Amino acid sequence: VFVELVPWADRSRENNLASGGETLPGLRHPLSSTQAQTATREVHVSGTSEVSAGPDRAQVVVRVSSTKEAAAEAKKSVCRRLDYITQSLQQQGVQAENITVTKDFRRVENAYHMEAEVCITFTEFGKMQNICNFLVEKLDSSVVISPPQFYHTPGSVENLRNSWNPSSTSQPTITPR
Repeated sequence: VFVELVPWADRSRENNLASGGETLPGLRHPLSSTQAQTATREVHVSGTSEVSAGPDRAQVVVRVSSTKEAAAEAKKSVCRRLDYITQSLQQQGVQAENITVTKDFRRVENAYHMEAEVCITFTEFGKMQNICNFLVEKLDSSVVISPPQFYHTPGSVENLRNSWNPSSTSQPTITPR
């Protein structure tokens, strides 16, 4: 962070001479007490900061679909696998509020197509990997598991912003003369 206290009357001065005739950018001469009382001063502050943190959530989508000639068969096929997925998630300790199920049923040419999506939010990434591996092993190829989408919740971003403590970095003290 760079801070500079600049008298308003001295703003146009870019370089000042130092001993030996060399110029030093940004070097300012002190104002006399009369100038200091009448001059308006500005404070120029600039700086950057960067904070990084790993994601605190991941979302995985499991898609189940079936196309059958009879509507009841398509529904039954998807619902049977959907029940298995949701029961497996509950047995693995995934809370119901972290599971969202959506279903879509439609007619496609001379058949019925049903598709369901199970959206699962995880806070424990090891558990997520174990559950995804389990579902891949136990379910057939009509079940598609998306790659995890990692993200930060708004609360974790706010906590990260608040955890940065500016008093822990060296900061200049500005004292008017």
